[in-house]
Amino acid sequence: MRMLCAHSSAPSRASTGFFPEKSCGGSKEPIVFTPDKNYTASDYADLLEDAGFPDGREILKTLEGSTDFTDPGVDVYCIHGSEIPTAAQFRWRPKYFPDYQPDQIDGPGDGTVNQRSLELCKKFKRLKDYKVYPGIKSGEHMQILLNPDVIDYVKGIISETSLLNKQSNTTGTVF
Repeated sequence: MRMLCAHSSAPSRASTGFFPEKSCGGSKEPIVFTPDKNYTASDYADLLEDAGFPDGREILKTLEGSTDFTDPGVDVYCIHGSEIPTAAQFRWRPKYFPDYQPDQIDGPGDGTVNQRSLELCKKFKRLKDYKVYPGIKSGEHMQILLNPDVIDYVKGIISETSLLNKQSNTTGTVF
């Protein structure tokens, strides 16, 4: 699987963090297809076991509960790209699993993160704003950081927050 094997010959603790979350609504939708079995976001432990990586179960346990998408305790400004082909599913041909790379089926996203996962920030209780920058030149996962519109937007948030903080600090009694 490309997500697992792109940087090493075996899945690692870091690479399991790239799995789509069950909370993305895909717990029943297959993500990985092999000739013998299909796997959903709820089947990662089985996938890792079947791929010959039994330690993957323990790694997955360390990630459980680490992704609370309800309230991070701060105001949230969500910015991401869209309309860029992004890995959505992986299909192994007969006799290829798990030793060879699968065929990748793309879906919408920012080139790194799928659309369903990108939209998780809409669930935050303290979501202040949600902006999407479509297209590869303006919204690719890392290139978005260089987008002048995004930079101006972030500067505006910082300026507004700084001004609000100054105002709240100067409302006390002056001697």
